[in-house]
This record gives sequence, structure tokens and C-alpha cells, in this order.
Amino acid sequence: MNNILVFDNFLSSEDFETANKILKQKAWYYGHSSNGRENVNTPFWSANLFDDIFFSKYILSLIEKNTNKKFVLKRVYANGQTYGQNGSYHQDSIEIEHYTFCLYINNLDDSDIETAGGMLLIKEQNNKFGTFIEPNKNRGVLFKSNLYHKGISFNRYITDMRICIAWKLEEIIYLDKI
Repeated sequence: MNNILVFDNFLSSEDFETANKILKQKAWYYGHSSNGRENVNTPFWSANLFDDIFFSKYILSLIEKNTNKKFVLKRVYANGQTYGQNGSYHQDSIEIEHYTFCLYINNLDDSDIETAGGMLLIKEQNNKFGTFIEPNKNRGVLFKSNLYHKGISFNRYITDMRICIAWKLEEIIYLDKI
């Protein structure tokens, strides 16, 4: 898992509450898909967060602090999946300096998540079986955007929407790092 970093309890409880409040006020639209091919994939819900300073500036600064990297923000939005709205395997970018950071804004207890489903599945080049990451409440995941991945919805017994905020990032490489 050297291409994947996991951060549990990424936000403070206050910041997590703020994120939840903002998401409840946002306009969500139906029809987003994993790779932009709506006629091929199961569509799901999405909300644009690029113009929201809390997500595009404040949380971006937390991502940079926790990963010890500097980024240019390309996009930030929330994905929402209800039962049956599984994503399909895709790459967010083929560029090696691009990263994806996912933050799970689910309100399920950790004990519920074990049976809820909703995994993030990532296929690494040398791993035929992939990596399964549980969408624990307030868990952040950073991975290279060229890795094939998909989000799986919660199972039919979970009535909450699986919400993942996704930051599409380009790492700023300084010459002194090379």
C-alpha cells in the first residue's frame, strides 16, 4: 500500500460537523458517473464544492499539512451513492504527479461500517486482487490518481447515502526535491 495513505479521524469533530452542515445545504444533482460515460455506468449523486472556501482552501491546507505535499486543486466535489449506485473502475488521471484525496462524510458508527459495504476498491499494478478500504466516518485516503479505483454503495439495509468528498490534486514539485 505504498501508493495509498489512510488518515483516520482526519477532521476535528467541529470541522466534521461544519462539512456535514455545508453538504446538507448544497444543491445535489443526479447523473454523475465514475468516468463521465453516463450511458455506460450507473449514475449517482454529486455536489460541486470548488467554490466553497471551507473545502477548496481550508481542508486543502489540512491535506497538504498531513501529507507533507503542496498541491494545485483541480476539482473538489462530493459523491453520493445509495444502494445499487456502484461506481466502475476508472483512473482520475494518468499523470504521475496527480493525486486523489477522498474524505468519507458518513455518519455510521465503526461497528455498522463493518457490515454496511461501501468500500473503496483500488487496484495497484502489482496487486491482482486490489485493496479494499472501508469508508469509516471521517477517514481520509490519498492515492495516486492513475490507480484504477471505484466506490461501492452501501448495502440495501443501510438507508444513508455513502458520501465521499473527492479532491483532484496536482502535486507541486520543487526542484530541490528532485
